[in-house]
Amino acid sequence: MMEIKNNIGRRSFLKLSATAGLAVMANNAFAASPFLKPYVVDNPLKSYPNRDWEKVYRDMFHVDSEFIFLCAPNDTHNCLLKAHVKNDVVIRISPSYGYGDAEDMDGNRSSHRWEPRICNKGMVMNRKAYSDRRPKGAMVRTGFKAWAEAGYPRTGANGFPDQKYLQRGKEPFIKLPWTEAYALAAGALENIARTYSGDKGAALLTRQGYDPEMIASMHGCGCKTMKFRAGMAALGVLRIYSLKRFSQGLALLDAYVRNIGPDEASGAKVLDSYSWHTDLAPGCPMVTGHQMLDYEFMVYEHAKLIVFWGNNFVCTKMPDLHWVSESRLKGCHIVDISIDYHATANKADDVIIIRPGTDPALGLGVCHLLIKNNQYDENYLRANTDMPLLIRTDNWKNLKASDIFPDYKLAELTHHLKVMKPGENPTQPVAFQSTAFVSEEVRKFWGDNVVWDRKTNKAVPLTRDECGARYAAKGVDSALTGDYEVTLVDGKKIKVTTVFQLHKEYLEEYTAENTSIMTGAPMEAIVDLANLFHKHRGQGIISTGAGTNHYFNSTLKDRGFMLLSALSDNVGHIGGCTFGNYVGNYRQSVFGGFGQYLLEDPFNPELDGRKMVTKLAHYTDDESAHYYNYGDRPLRNGTRLLTDPGHMPAPTKVLWQANSNSSLGNAKGHYDMVVNTLPRWEAIFYSDWNWTASCEYSDIVWGVDSWLENKHTDMACSCSNPFLTVSPITPLRRFQDTVGDAEVPAGIFRAFTALTGDQRFADYFKFVGTNPAGNPADRDSEVYGQRVLNAGSATRGMVFAEIREKAKRGVPTIFMARTYPRISGWEQTAEGGGLPWYTKSGRLEFYMDDPRLIDGGENLTVYRTPIDSSHYEPNVIVGNSRAFALMETPEMRGLERMGNSLKIAENRQGRNVILTTKELMATTHPLRPHGYEFCFNSPKYRHGAHTTPIDTDLMTLWWGPFGDIYRHDKRQPSVGEGFVDVNPLDAKRFGIDEGDYIWVDADPGDRPYKGWKEGTPEYALARFMVRCRYFPGMSQGSMRMYYNAYAATYGSMEGARTRADGLAKSPRTNYQAMFRSGNHQSCTRAWINPTNTTDTVANKKVFGQEIIIGMQNDVHCANGSPKESYVKIELAEKGGVNGGVWHIAAKGYRPTYESLQMRTYLQGGFISR
Repeated sequence: MMEIKNNIGRRSFLKLSATAGLAVMANNAFAASPFLKPYVVDNPLKSYPNRDWEKVYRDMFHVDSEFIFLCAPNDTHNCLLKAHVKNDVVIRISPSYGYGDAEDMDGNRSSHRWEPRICNKGMVMNRKAYSDRRPKGAMVRTGFKAWAEAGYPRTGANGFPDQKYLQRGKEPFIKLPWTEAYALAAGALENIARTYSGDKGAALLTRQGYDPEMIASMHGCGCKTMKFRAGMAALGVLRIYSLKRFSQGLALLDAYVRNIGPDEASGAKVLDSYSWHTDLAPGCPMVTGHQMLDYEFMVYEHAKLIVFWGNNFVCTKMPDLHWVSESRLKGCHIVDISIDYHATANKADDVIIIRPGTDPALGLGVCHLLIKNNQYDENYLRANTDMPLLIRTDNWKNLKASDIFPDYKLAELTHHLKVMKPGENPTQPVAFQSTAFVSEEVRKFWGDNVVWDRKTNKAVPLTRDECGARYAAKGVDSALTGDYEVTLVDGKKIKVTTVFQLHKEYLEEYTAENTSIMTGAPMEAIVDLANLFHKHRGQGIISTGAGTNHYFNSTLKDRGFMLLSALSDNVGHIGGCTFGNYVGNYRQSVFGGFGQYLLEDPFNPELDGRKMVTKLAHYTDDESAHYYNYGDRPLRNGTRLLTDPGHMPAPTKVLWQANSNSSLGNAKGHYDMVVNTLPRWEAIFYSDWNWTASCEYSDIVWGVDSWLENKHTDMACSCSNPFLTVSPITPLRRFQDTVGDAEVPAGIFRAFTALTGDQRFADYFKFVGTNPAGNPADRDSEVYGQRVLNAGSATRGMVFAEIREKAKRGVPTIFMARTYPRISGWEQTAEGGGLPWYTKSGRLEFYMDDPRLIDGGENLTVYRTPIDSSHYEPNVIVGNSRAFALMETPEMRGLERMGNSLKIAENRQGRNVILTTKELMATTHPLRPHGYEFCFNSPKYRHGAHTTPIDTDLMTLWWGPFGDIYRHDKRQPSVGEGFVDVNPLDAKRFGIDEGDYIWVDADPGDRPYKGWKEGTPEYALARFMVRCRYFPGMSQGSMRMYYNAYAATYGSMEGARTRADGLAKSPRTNYQAMFRSGNHQSCTRAWINPTNTTDTVANKKVFGQEIIIGMQNDVHCANGSPKESYVKIELAEKGGVNGGVWHIAAKGYRPTYESLQMRTYLQGGFISR
């Protein structure tokens, strides 16, 4: 082989280039280089050219060290990943490949089929950690600091701070030493608590215009104006939920401010997470008593039918998609139901495209066919559901045994239930709760039900015990259909009927023809779907997601899906389980011992790390964040207050959020909050490691450690896999002056000790520590972690130190569940023991005799049209029933049937109107005559988990077709930008080309914010401008925009105006927007469904086995509707750099612009056969 030698070095090259120019280089430098000379290899088997160049390639992947960290965005995965370090910099991230080595305490091992666990979000986490958008430490807004230094002055009779101190989003932040920032925060909280406590505080709040019911709910406690939200605590048991512990500990502040004892003191408010994201399936606890019926993803391979219903699994569950592919190899039939042809559709055997928000109607149409064709198991319904229970036709309540049997005494309940006497509490810790618990008061509220026995032809009592496995022993043949007459104890005769009969009658409206008309689904597809559910009884899965949850009728959707599942016996079986709701990591209930950390008594904390907490105390109250998002007010409809006392919010003066941008920066109706709500708040804190829009509008931003820099051991769990994942301490040095999440509340409590002299503040976070050097041996917080493990039924016996060491090798631990895979509801199946459900009847409940639901026509499982995202009249019940006899009409609430209760969006929330299918199709949305004609849909996307981490440069580039690292079009806000998908035929009607900037406007009555005015800075900020992408898979009349992209702020718009490069990047904070103005939240608003704000729904506590009634965060509480928006579009600017058509479309590469070559390619013309 010819020997190759390099005769020109770097110095010679540079010298030649500097002295002789390119021409000389061409004649001399390159001529002298043998690299450019051809050479001949006579025998490649004997020799090969020099391969030294490969060292450069190999060097790129050589690293100095590696370590494991936990990647935990709110996407339900929680993956232990491996960081590869070179020169003290994480250069890339890869899977740990340790999941196949995971074991439970019995030695049962996982499978390597869980590998590899990583997605594109995890792969770019190092870019996020090194971003210039990291908070540099404790960052304080200058106006807030000035207010504190001035002594917290208040102006006027209402006591508001002067607005000069509240210029959020428009002022710079300064970095303070941590101890100084802690003291500043403690002082502000003390002042606010004192200001709004007692009668004086109530008088101020009254003058500030707050609802009197909200003020009364505080009971004189100023701390109730403080709201704390730990963003999805399952992602970080100790670090994130330290805010709930902080809220509990504020009972010490209340006692100090009001000079009262522990028995009278109260903590602050704890906000919801799962339901705030509107990811809660609110109808599930109504039917089952469970927060959610879900399952782990490997169950898919046991199914014969999987229906992805509004769940774009391919995009949102990337590490777990293989379970679906493998189920197909085993013969599973896949159905995808959606409003567009999305990524999951091409994995399906059947694809059904429907109109937005009509999912409940489709479900009820399938139920009608199953009932009509007798394709259901009567015995299953009798034993496991409320279908045979009798309903009174005079007041439409459940008939109780005490109604018709004189001197009836409630039965003693013993079937997996302990009735607690007054003063009695459930067994603690949770790990030792072997049965469900209920108070005697609640038990009396339930009463005993009645069925009609066909054997004896009379009514007989049916207790809660006589369900499931114990129903057969009752020896009755409960009627499912028919009307009967009973005599009340007062001698009055009334008619009664069954729950099944009422549903059968109502569902007559949902013929295949009517269902097709309402939904847009072909009749044949509806019939086929019903046949598939019947064919695969006990082996079918409905997998839902945010696609169906984000509508106002989501409660009814869940009840309808559960009815379909009950009719086909697809509840609780391995391979036949419904319905899974994987849009947020809500499953913190597997840490049943959470109370050891969250509910420790701040007045008497356990300071011996070797001991368990023996007394749990409840000083906090739950509250839904939807109320402050709704303008800090309860739901009223005409003359009716539709928020029950247990759900009543307090006025908001303080918000502290951790680990999420959704509470403010990506909130529904974001700009209404910025303009109309935030000026009434006095302190906003955010803990984050990336500067979000929420940080832009904060008073203090607590810069905390990234996941790669973690210095406090923590643990997390998932709703979609069986793994307990410990977040180990990493060796990576901190990039900024940051601290751990839990260090911030601990630091403020130390400042409270300095302020008040009460050592109990500092003691309450004794085991958090400060660990400023990131010492891996500093594991004080593991005291709290071990207590949580010891007290939980799925974790008792685990040793924190042992599972921590496994995690450092990339190996998680398997929770101790009853089944593998874990199946919610398995215990209620025959194979699981046939236990009662956590409902008042012990059965799956489809009839709701709650007064609110009887008033609202939702005592049955019905369909309501979407409240805004509908081409037809919004929020009407389709189909009639005699069970609606007591329904309150708009007129009864002082509203007009077709006036403001239809046209004013606000008044639709409690609007009760009934139409038939034919009548509905003759109506239109009230905005349609004014040019509004698109249902605006905003799903989640593969390139972001909520808004994590799409602000990184790579993720923004991948976001869509408008990525351009060079930003040739300087109008572009970032290296990529948000876009809206429009059917090309729709866009062309408006003269809109692909790539054009368009205006998207929603209901002008309240969006982009209430009281908007053209020509103001606020309107310029909030009006939504976005790129148009042609998407033929979108149904005409609908639009889609992935909701993750970062919103325009005052700072980003200032950056676009003043920066030389035109980036929409704040010159004060480096916040980077992905829109020129507005974002999709310009078109959304807060909605509150009165169905979800009652005090009478039975549900199981998240931690433990106690059954309660009424409000519980993330179980039964307010739930929003971010997909409810009806919009119009118009051209804003042409998409081309210099006007004209966007260059990619002009080159013939995009839909409807195809060049000859592109058409040839699409037709396979370049392939010879």
